[in-house]
Order: sequence, then structure tokens, then C-alpha cells
Amino acid sequence: MLDYAHLRALSIVVSEGGFERAAKVLCITQSAVSQRIKQLEERVGQALVIRSTPVEATPTGKRLLRHFSQVELLESELRVEMDVDDPNLPTIVKIAVNADSLATWFLPALCEVFKRHQWLLELVVDDESYTHNLLKNGEAVGCVTTTKRPLAGCSSEYLGDMEYLCVATPEFIQRFFPITVSQASLELAPAVVFSTKDKLHEKYLNKYFKMKAGSWREHKIPSSESFLDAILQGLGYGLVGHLQAEPLLEKGLLIEITPNKRKRVPLYWQHWNIKAKQTTIIYRSLAVTAKQSLCHNESFSK
Repeated sequence: MLDYAHLRALSIVVSEGGFERAAKVLCITQSAVSQRIKQLEERVGQALVIRSTPVEATPTGKRLLRHFSQVELLESELRVEMDVDDPNLPTIVKIAVNADSLATWFLPALCEVFKRHQWLLELVVDDESYTHNLLKNGEAVGCVTTTKRPLAGCSSEYLGDMEYLCVATPEFIQRFFPITVSQASLELAPAVVFSTKDKLHEKYLNKYFKMKAGSWREHKIPSSESFLDAILQGLGYGLVGHLQAEPLLEKGLLIEITPNKRKRVPLYWQHWNIKAKQTTIIYRSLAVTAKQSLCHNESFSK
């Protein structure tokens, strides 16, 4: 039988990135934290953390963290059902989400639910093609992801497609694409991309212009707000989700460079297969807003 005080210590050491900070959260000495981790490692017979800066969980440590997160969620639900009101033990729901969803439809879908149930929301933001890894590692109970196939022990529900438009300011288009958009002009025009993880721009240019990675110039700006602002400031052209792009197109602040060449990205909600009502309620709320905000033609996006 695992000691859940030790598992909690492991969870906090990893989330805080070190033993000293974990000790402050747990209100015990750093030595006591180290002792709990050591005893847990002796119990399972394997190392659970990589003692680096910051501290990271080993593969076995990640499996234990996932188990502990599931237990925490189920215990939170049990307290509610038993009407055990403990303000010191609020229900914390950890969700992984991509930046574009967070900047547009995601929070409006969940705010009322979290206020009504008095849950606490903890978000981890990553590229939509990587968020499922956070679910797999136990760092989240659910995620918005582009991965359709459910992870082991998880369910996958289709939410809708985010449609991306290739846009730039009128001035930028006049400077770099005065006649047409071609492979040659795209090699010279600076692009704005979200990060090195984000392969959307690469897939777009490869699909429509047969361009290989590294054949164009790009600014890397890993922030949804600053990413869009950079395009509006004329720093480069880029792929912007339809929820952000369409109002700016209507105002004439941006122009779609390639109207007949758009990129759709299907989004799914993946969550653990445990009997916790939180994930069911969250999915229902996400589905309602996604139906109103996202595109729904799954066959188009495959």
C-alpha cells in the first residue's frame, strides 16, 4: 500500500521544481521532504525523480503522479457527495490546453462551471500536438489535443476544427506580395510562427507550396497575444485561427493572403476513464461552446 503523504510530497517536489520549495509548501523541513521521497523510492524499488534543476519525474515517477492525481480527483468528488465542507481541500482540476484555444473559446466554456462548483482551475499551456503528453504523464486530468486516438486508460471526444487563415497587413502584402504569392516571394517574406514545437506553418507551406523546412525566414513568438500583435504591427505574415482573424479581416486591419488555401486543425478532448463527474461536466461545457465557436466538418480536416 502506497503512503499518500509520500505521494503528495512527490507531486509537490515535481510541480515546485525542487525540494526546498516543496518543503515551504508542505511546511516541513527539506530533510523531511527528502526522506519521504527516499522512502517512496525504496517502497517501489525505483528512482522517482531526477535530481536536476528543476527536479523532474522519472517515467516511474510520472506513473505514480498520474495515479495520485486520479485519487485526488476522486476524493474531491467523494467529499462533495458526503457533504464534507473543507475549504482547505478545494477540488483542483488540472487541464492542458493549446494557446489558441485559451486565447479564444476555452475559458468562456468553463468559467461558469468552475464558479458554480467552486472548483479551482490549473492550466498547463502547450502546443496542441503535445498536450496529450501532459495527460499521459499525470500532469493533467484532461487536455485539448489534436491526437484523435485515445491514450491508454483515456477517452477521446471530438470538439471541432480550428481553421487557420494566412494573413498579413495591407502594407506588408504590398511590400512582399504585390503581384502574387509564390514560393519565391514566401522565401523572402518573414513569417511569424508560434514556437519551434508548432509545425502548423511548416505543414501549411509544404502542403500548398511544396516548401521544405528552413527555406523561409521566420520570427518565433510563443505568445498568442504577442504573436497576433506582431502580425498586426507588420513584422511578418502568419497563420491565425478564424476566431481571432475574422473580426480583424472585417475591419480591414488584416487581409487573407491565400483565401483558397486554409488549414484546419481538429481538436479533441481527452480525459481519464475514471468515475469522476468533473471530467464529464467539463466535457459537456466544452462541447457546447465548441459547437458554437469551432468549425464542424471532421472529414474535411482529416
